[in-house]
Amino acid sequence: MATDWWLFEKAASEATPKFRAYSWASEEISFGYGQKWEWVEEVTGASIQNLVRRPTGGGIVKHGKDWTYCLVLPCGHGSFAIPSLSLYELIHQAIGAALANQSVPTVLQPCPASKTKGIPGDCFDEPVGKDLMSQDGKLKLAGAAMKRSRQAVLVQGTIDLRPIANFDPKRYKKDFVWALSEMVEEKAEAVEWPENFLSERNPFVEEFASLEWRRDRKRI
Repeated sequence: MATDWWLFEKAASEATPKFRAYSWASEEISFGYGQKWEWVEEVTGASIQNLVRRPTGGGIVKHGKDWTYCLVLPCGHGSFAIPSLSLYELIHQAIGAALANQSVPTVLQPCPASKTKGIPGDCFDEPVGKDLMSQDGKLKLAGAAMKRSRQAVLVQGTIDLRPIANFDPKRYKKDFVWALSEMVEEKAEAVEWPENFLSERNPFVEEFASLEWRRDRKRI
């Protein structure tokens, strides 16, 4: 979370979108910005000490057997103007295209005729419009959540790898990044972390690890 937020905070001074993908060293559970931590504890059976609150919305996500990514679109870039629902759809179309290259057919979840109000529950048990689903529409394969400010858009998303046989992460990342680069009309280029990255990120590490953030969404 800290690295994603660092990228988001730096976005105002950046000219191009930033993307990163990562896996989890152990099984973890994250939950959305708007969810009540007491309810998440009750549903997951995990202590708030072992839960991760995201700065974006959405529901509970179990990590460890997934492929997680972060995309940041700065306000000075044309992609910043893409409406949120359209952006959500375009990203999942890009994921679907990358999975199709590995013989994994997918479909997008249709948008409901009317929106239901309320706080999300379990992300992968409760698909919403434009989520990426298995071809038969029974399993949610990919979802994401966003935070939009005047400076940037932060997208945090993940792909559930459990239903996908023989997943090739290197090929998938290459294909997904290419599709994203087409979407934002930029050439993909690997960039090294700056020398001061760790020192600049440390305050965010402390914030997202604090109980003030996990429980009350308070920045320290």
